[in-house]
Amino acid sequence: MYDRLFGTEWNDISRENAVERAFALGVAAGVGDERPAELDRVLSSFSSAYDRSLVELAYDEGRTKALDAAVEADSSTEVWNELVDPAGAPLTPPVSAALPGALSELTLTNRPKSGPPSSLDFPSMLRK
Repeated sequence: MYDRLFGTEWNDISRENAVERAFALGVAAGVGDERPAELDRVLSSFSSAYDRSLVELAYDEGRTKALDAAVEADSSTEVWNELVDPAGAPLTPPVSAALPGALSELTLTNRPKSGPPSSLDFPSMLRK
């Protein structure tokens, strides 16, 4: 499934594409079609530890979701179709669930909350 959709003939890869491939490789590994050489190749295309850790997180997320989905699915193709769309992108974000909220969402555009902070507010039992 992975080979048909992504192919292995690539020389340069972007971080986004690497994360998508790693997620798909994790899904493939979760259904018994491991490709460690391809994962090593994706990992070795990045020199920074941060990029490699994102790829590893995406792989782990894909594998975990595939193992969870395999419990209820009848075939590996069904698991693949549930987690990876026909264009090769994950149907759910592969890494954002693994990142803390401060890193995964931009909070600068949110309006500040009005009123006192909750730590300075009266407890509910003291309100009428």
